[in-house]
Amino acid sequence: MLSLTKKLLFALIASTIVSACGGGGGGSSPAPVAQQQQSTTQSSTSGSSSSSSSSSSSSGSSSTSTTSSSSSSSSTDTSSSSSTSSSSGSSGDTSSSDSSSSDDSDFDVANMLKDIADNVIMPNYADLAAKTAEFSKDGGSLANYCAAIGTDTEASTRTTAQTEWKTVMAAIQRTETHPVGPAGNNSDSLRNRIYSFAGQHLNTCELDQSVILSEEADFELASRSSNQRGHGALEYLLFNDTLTHTCAAIIPSTQTWDALSETDRKTKRCAYGKLLAADISTASATVNDAWKADGSDYRADFIASGNAGENIQALSDALIVMMDKQAKDRKMSYPVGIKAECPTISCPEQTESKYSETSFDNVKNNVQSFIDIYKGGTGSGFDDLITDADFADTAASIETTAQAVITAITNNSGTSIYDQATAINDATTDGACTNAYSAPDPVTAGYSACSIAGLLKRVTDLLKIDFVTIVNVNLPGSVQSDND
Repeated sequence: MLSLTKKLLFALIASTIVSACGGGGGGSSPAPVAQQQQSTTQSSTSGSSSSSSSSSSSSGSSSTSTTSSSSSSSSTDTSSSSSTSSSSGSSGDTSSSDSSSSDDSDFDVANMLKDIADNVIMPNYADLAAKTAEFSKDGGSLANYCAAIGTDTEASTRTTAQTEWKTVMAAIQRTETHPVGPAGNNSDSLRNRIYSFAGQHLNTCELDQSVILSEEADFELASRSSNQRGHGALEYLLFNDTLTHTCAAIIPSTQTWDALSETDRKTKRCAYGKLLAADISTASATVNDAWKADGSDYRADFIASGNAGENIQALSDALIVMMDKQAKDRKMSYPVGIKAECPTISCPEQTESKYSETSFDNVKNNVQSFIDIYKGGTGSGFDDLITDADFADTAASIETTAQAVITAITNNSGTSIYDQATAINDATTDGACTNAYSAPDPVTAGYSACSIAGLLKRVTDLLKIDFVTIVNVNLPGSVQSDND
């Protein structure tokens, strides 16, 4: 347990950070306050956090701040950093950790990582693999809908397929919080095949072209960009009632599309959707197998004592980037215009899952997954590490503040994020959203997205100051220069 001197030192450091960063900004984590077990075989180097195999080549790994979105119209929106953002952009050293005891604590970090892997990460990937396989199979709900197009059962089979799509999306959102290791390798290649929202905004014109080109004999799905693949692209094909293409008139491949019958257009979209669903299932199974002992056994690397320092950094990076740059900024604040990067009063077109209107549910699943990892499921988690460092109040505060977000979303009876963002179109509505964000409790009627973004900020303020200081990790590079 920490001495009183160290408690006071932590308070002084946190106060200094708040003053320097406007109450929640970035910068490298301060000198160790509540050190985990320092490895007796590894020296503490800055490379221990930047070389993590579990978060290689992420778009968010640069120390340059990657804002949640830089353009509302970019077809390859990479401004929002991936949740696999490694700490190679973080300044300062990070102590390597294993299960050895330090002078301050005997907390077993490697055992914590084992509990997180066994209780949360691996079950999430297994669940995703099972759900995507079921959704994409012959005779599954998607295949049944495709076969029913143009018949009396078209509407009912479509509804069934849409319901199962939502179930798959919930499973995806839970895995989005921990894209460490296989999912994040090779610039998030597997992750983007499953769902690419964290790195790119859907390009509907290129997706419309893919639908048409997929009928050609030499078509290869692997050659198409991730902004026209994954579960987000499948949402567009399955939920969007507008059958006209979204390309400019000069695009050759789509020039005859609008002249096709509705049945033909639905059938072609559904056929491409089946290709996407099969690829999503394959990628999900690949990630799941990579964690298993009879696969690539990434679990063994993740829980190894000698890798504890870099893996706790990689997992912390993933959690902070998801909660701050994704859930708070990209999914909530950007569409309603809170983020300065939105060039107009609001940016409704940047809303995640606007066709299925599951945007709030996505964030709810992200936050629940965060809590699950934070607590280690039913085992040892970050909350125990922070409590062991003699900051039980902070450990409880992080959880209860995150839980408040889930409660607000559960109780939300307002319109979708997309509709709320669309309604924020003048100085009055913009000011009302800003006020709801600044004073989020209680949630403001009609501006629940703004209020919930404010509740998320309370969580990320704790993560960016208290959490990184006590856990002794660096802030991800993409978060360091962000003061909101």
